[in-house]
Amino acid sequence: MHFSRPPGTVADPGYPVTYVDMPQLNEVPLVEVWTSDRVVQCGTFGDVRYAHNGDALFAAISDPVPVDHASFEQRTAEGYETLFSVSVIEEQGYPHLLRVWNYFPQINDESLGLENYRRFCRGRGIAFQQHFGDAAQRFPSASALGTRSGQLHIYALASREPGEFRENPRQISAYLYPPEYGPRSPTFARATLKRWDGMENLYISGTASIVGHESRHPGDCVAQLDETLRNIVALLTGTARDEACSFRGLEDLVCLKVYLREAEFLPDVRARLQEVLSPHAQTIYLQADVCRSDLLVEIEAVACARTGSR
Repeated sequence: MHFSRPPGTVADPGYPVTYVDMPQLNEVPLVEVWTSDRVVQCGTFGDVRYAHNGDALFAAISDPVPVDHASFEQRTAEGYETLFSVSVIEEQGYPHLLRVWNYFPQINDESLGLENYRRFCRGRGIAFQQHFGDAAQRFPSASALGTRSGQLHIYALASREPGEFRENPRQISAYLYPPEYGPRSPTFARATLKRWDGMENLYISGTASIVGHESRHPGDCVAQLDETLRNIVALLTGTARDEACSFRGLEDLVCLKVYLREAEFLPDVRARLQEVLSPHAQTIYLQADVCRSDLLVEIEAVACARTGSR
């Protein structure tokens, strides 16, 4: 996963690669790379590129964004339906979605009175309902962020065995949001717990300064950051308690993406995170549009602990 504009010509590397037009704020540009100590097999199905290792499958699809915003809902549904297709997910033996990432431009723009993010939620919700019915237990953790330009990018992690989808006691489940947030509630869980061969991973959705269903601390990025961290701590401690896991707190976060609406927020946000994160945590800072226009910062992360280590 490259967070930059794609070069003019891109040679086919034989495995999933995506370029997301989202400015990096790190001094040294970083690339998100998923690796495995097992043999990896790669393939394609239509527009989807995927790679799998016997335990997990990574799949990615990129579709052009229609000029007509009203068609974006349909394009989103089609992208998800392709991702769900039997040949990619189920025929390969990986029917359980764990984590999904969504990136597309103009996320906060409106057309005919409806914001693009809300159109996206409606298209995604239609695809989930058609494939899984109304089963909220099939909603994986997810993120959705706005880019500068480019396509609708969807990439996902799936597994042979299911994970445990987690909600946050400080927040209403996104799929139960009231109608004021759009005609279709977002279809995602706050986090997904997956146990892999003696390790516990918590894939934390994009998390922001939301308590209940309301945004908090308008205009104050540092206060929003602190509220976001409280939400992440609640996920970690609640999962540790309910699932008998070994998570202790923010020190268990090993990989983070920090999305900032404005680059000027970087110094204060980075200084605060350096106070609370492990010095070994890998963090990429990106300038992106968050799904609600009043939110200034969003964080997604992966927490990792050894099974039985607490």
